[in-house]
Amino acid sequence: MDISAFLSADKSMVIAPAGYGKTHTIADCISHYTGNKKILVLTHTHAGVAALREKFDQQNLSASLYSLETICSFALNLTKVYHLNKDEIPSDSSSLFQFAIEHGVNILKAKPIRKFLSIKYDHLIVDEYQDCTIRQHQMILTLANIMKTHILGDPLQGIFGFRGEPIVDFSDASFVPFRDNCQTLETPWRWNNVEKASLGQDLSSIRSKLLSSTAINLNDYQNIKVIIAPESDYARKGTMYKREIYNALHNNSVLLIHPISESIEARIKFIQQFPMLRMVESIDDKSFYSSCASFDSSIGYPLIANIVNVMRKIGTKSKIDIWFKETGHLKNKRSDKEQQIRGHLETIINRLLSRKSYSNILLLIEAIEGLPDVKIYRKEFLQDICKSLKEAEMFGISATESIERNRNLLRQKGRKIQGKGIGTTLLTKGLEFDTVVVLNAHRFTDKRHLYVALTRCCKQLIIISNSNILNPY
Repeated sequence: MDISAFLSADKSMVIAPAGYGKTHTIADCISHYTGNKKILVLTHTHAGVAALREKFDQQNLSASLYSLETICSFALNLTKVYHLNKDEIPSDSSSLFQFAIEHGVNILKAKPIRKFLSIKYDHLIVDEYQDCTIRQHQMILTLANIMKTHILGDPLQGIFGFRGEPIVDFSDASFVPFRDNCQTLETPWRWNNVEKASLGQDLSSIRSKLLSSTAINLNDYQNIKVIIAPESDYARKGTMYKREIYNALHNNSVLLIHPISESIEARIKFIQQFPMLRMVESIDDKSFYSSCASFDSSIGYPLIANIVNVMRKIGTKSKIDIWFKETGHLKNKRSDKEQQIRGHLETIINRLLSRKSYSNILLLIEAIEGLPDVKIYRKEFLQDICKSLKEAEMFGISATESIERNRNLLRQKGRKIQGKGIGTTLLTKGLEFDTVVVLNAHRFTDKRHLYVALTRCCKQLIIISNSNILNPY
C-alpha cells in the first residue's frame, strides 16, 4: 500500500483482510513518520495493545514516536482529568466506560483540549475499526477534527459488539471521507510466509463469495480438506470425521472451532471424545465468579457441596458421584482400597469443617481431581480457580476479589493460546494455529463468523459439514 498517501490524507482507511499484515502496516506507518509530534494509536483490547507493542518492539520503533492505548482507556483518562463533576463518574466498570466514551466527545469539543491534543499529536491511527461501537465512532470523528485520522479494519471480521451496543457500518455516510482515501491490503502474508500461498488464494476466493453473499461450493477448493458427514456420525465411533480429527491432533498447533457460542456443553462433549483438547475459556465467563462467590458465602457441608458441584460441572460427574452425595457428605465404601481413599477425603473435609480457609478448599479440590478415573474437561478453568484461591489466602482477600483480580490482569496482558484447543469465533478471533478444524460449518448463519473461523489457520484447513454447499446468509 501507499503509506505516504495513507498518512497525508486528513481521513483515510485501509481494508485489511485476515492475515494480510495489518499490524505490520501500522508499524510501517510509524517507521515512515518524520514529523515532530507523536502518532496516537488506539485499539480495542489490552491484548491488541500487547500485540501492537510487540510488533513495534520487533521493528525497534522508539516510544517517542507514538502513544498506544485502548479506545476506552483514552476516553477514561480524558474523563477522569477533565470532567468537572467527579461525583458523576460511575464506579462500576460496565457503566464507567460508556460514561467515559459519551462524555469524552463533549470534552474533545472544548478549545483548550483541542489545542493541547493538536500540539501533542499529528496523526491518529485506529486499529480493528470494524469493532467500534456507534459511540466510539462518534468520539473518533470528533478526534478527526483535531488531527489526521486513519482507520484500519475489515467489515467481514466485525463480530464483536461492546456490551450489546451496535457496531459501525462502513457503508454509513460518515465514512465517505474515509472511503474517498481507501486502500486494501492485497497480499495474504499469513499463508505466503509458510509456503501455503495456494491455501491463501482459496481463502481469498471464499472471501469474495462471502462479500457478495454467494453460495460457497467447497468442491471448488483443492487446498482445503472437506469432510462431508451427517451430525448423527458425531456420536458414533470409527467415523471418517473422528479419524480426521485424530489425525489432525497429531500436530502440535491445532484449533477446533465450534459454531455454537451460546453454550459450552457442545464443546465439553468434544473434549470428552478427544481428551487431548483443552477448552479455550472466555475471560469473562460468569462461572468463574459464581464458583468463587459460592466458596465465599458458605460454610460447613453447604461449602463442601458447593466445591463438589463445581468439580461436577468441569469434570467427570459420574465418577465424582461415586464418592459424594448431593449434600456433600461422603458415601460409604466397602473395599479396603475405597475405604482408604474415603478416609483421605474425610480427613480433608473434617479439616475444612473445623477451619474454613482457601488453602483447605484447595486441598479438597485437588483431592477430588485425583480421584480414580476423574477427568477434568475445563483444565484452564480449574487452574485459574486454584490460582485465585492461593492468592486469596496469600493476600488476605476473598476468593471473589481474587478471581476479579485474576481476570483483570488477564484482560490487560492478553493471553497466548497454544497447543490443541477448542473454541468459538468470539474466543479465537486474532489467533493463529497451524491446523484449524471448522466443525459443523453448515451451522454458521453469519458470514462474518464463518470468515473468522476459516482464516485462523496457517498451514492446514479442514472443514466438516453435512453439505458441500455453504450459505451463511
